[in-house]
Amino acid sequence: MTDVINIKTLPTLLPSNVDFSSIFNNHNPLDLEIGCGRPHFFFDRALNFNDRNIIGIEYKYEFMKNAQKRIVRETINNALALHGNAWSLVPLLFKDSSLSNVFINFPDPWWKKKHKKRLILNEDFLYFLKSKMNNQSCIILQTDVHDLFLYYQDLLTNNGFIKANKTQEEIPDFNKAKTHREKKCLDNNTAIYRGIFDKIN
Repeated sequence: MTDVINIKTLPTLLPSNVDFSSIFNNHNPLDLEIGCGRPHFFFDRALNFNDRNIIGIEYKYEFMKNAQKRIVRETINNALALHGNAWSLVPLLFKDSSLSNVFINFPDPWWKKKHKKRLILNEDFLYFLKSKMNNQSCIILQTDVHDLFLYYQDLLTNNGFIKANKTQEEIPDFNKAKTHREKKCLDNNTAIYRGIFDKIN
C-alpha cells in the first residue's frame, strides 16, 4: 500500500466500480451532473430523457436529501441523487468508460486566489473523469462567469478534450433542462457562457 493518499491513489484503497446497470435495471446511457445544487436541471433531464440514466452528485446534503425524497415520491426510475464530494465519488464509484455525458452547471467560481484550489475541475480530477467517460463522451459546461469559462476551456483543451463547434440550438439539454441559476440569469438578462468539450480518444 502506498504511503501517500491523494486523488490518484484513493481508488486503490477502497472498493470501487459500482454496476449501475443493476441499480437502474437497464443498460441505458449513464449521464452525470457534478454539483447539482438545487436539482432543477437534474430532474428536468430525468423527466425529459427517460431513455437515459441520470446521476447527480452534490456536496450540500439538504439538496440531495430532498432530491432523494422526490425520486421515491414520484417513482422516478432513471435518477439517482448522491451526496458527497465528486473528487472522491467519481474515481471510486464509476467503471472505466461507463459515463456518457457529463454536466457541470454554474460551478462556484471561488473568486479569491487562495481559494482557486477548490474549483471543481483540475488536472488530477480530469485525469480520472476522462478515464470514466466512454469514447463518445463529452463534458457540457455552462456558467455566467466569463473568466471562469475561459479558465475551464483552457484546462479542458489542455487535458484531453476539444471544444465542439455546436450552437445552443443543437443541444437539446439546454432547451429541455434548466438550472436554478440559469433561470435567474434569464430573468435578469445575464449572459451565459456554454461549451461542449468532446473527449479526445
